[in-house]
Amino acid sequence: MNQASTRSHCVFTIHVTGKEMGSAKIRRSRLNLVDLAGSERVAKTNINGTLLQEAKYINLSLHYLEQVIVALSEKNRSHIPYRNSMMTSVLRDSLGGNCMTTMIATLSAETKNIDESISTCRFAQRVAMIKNDAILNEEIDPQLLIGRLKRENQELKNQLTVIQGEPLTDPLTDAEAEECKAKVNAFLDDNDPEGSIDVGSDLRKVALCFRILKGYLRDAKRELDQRSKHVAPGPEATPGSAYDSKEVEQLKLLLVQRDNEINILVKMLKKEKQKNAAAGTPPTEYREYEDTSSQKSSGSDRNLLESREARPLREERPPAAMAKKKPVVEKRAVRE
Repeated sequence: MNQASTRSHCVFTIHVTGKEMGSAKIRRSRLNLVDLAGSERVAKTNINGTLLQEAKYINLSLHYLEQVIVALSEKNRSHIPYRNSMMTSVLRDSLGGNCMTTMIATLSAETKNIDESISTCRFAQRVAMIKNDAILNEEIDPQLLIGRLKRENQELKNQLTVIQGEPLTDPLTDAEAEECKAKVNAFLDDNDPEGSIDVGSDLRKVALCFRILKGYLRDAKRELDQRSKHVAPGPEATPGSAYDSKEVEQLKLLLVQRDNEINILVKMLKKEKQKNAAAGTPPTEYREYEDTSSQKSSGSDRNLLESREARPLREERPPAAMAKKKPVVEKRAVRE
């Protein structure tokens, strides 16, 4: 505290500010590290000149500090003499304010310094008698408070505009347009199904948000159309695609053709059974019909389908019945 002297008190102050994430409260604290210069008895040191003046000032400041400590230790004391010296004024909050004070006293073990050691112990004892109830220094962040008041002011303006029925015609500023765009993007990125866009009662901002959403939707449809043109249709093509309009029609026609062929085959089998029943001959194996039909229409697709359909009939007949039918088949073949 005295730059012109090497023997002076030194005070090192640290200011600490803390804030939790997502909280509007700020905690402030101050740490004072004080290095007090040692008192000395002029009668023992026999100093003079500048050193004598420095020793007087040091002893006087320590005397004022002791007065403040004695006054704080007395519960019924109403006045505390903080203004007696600059050091007591600086340490006002560290001594009697919302603080916790700790003192470390150094002593001399030599016999010639016993008086100074006793005086230091008494001084430390008086400091230990000071009792303060320290609480946290919490306050609301002024920037957050200002922002909240601005939002409330804007909300009141919007409500007044709605009540009076006076629509705003002034164009939005660039900052307001960017704010609306940021709110729309936050709304689209939010996974909450009950999320909303809070732009107040300003119809200009509402219209701008709808235009931004419309632009996003149009871009997404355009990109989807471009992808559908470049991607080849697969087996699971959606209705209305090229695969559904052409390939499915061809498959339907082929299915109808195969149904007609199967119906013709069934009718021919029924006629053959009726003919055999009228002639009094047992039903012949389908192989002979396959042979005769192949002679009449060789190489046709219908014979191929008939042979495929007739194989289960041949497999279901027992071997004995097939052996008995062979002579009849040969005779009939000869007649034909």
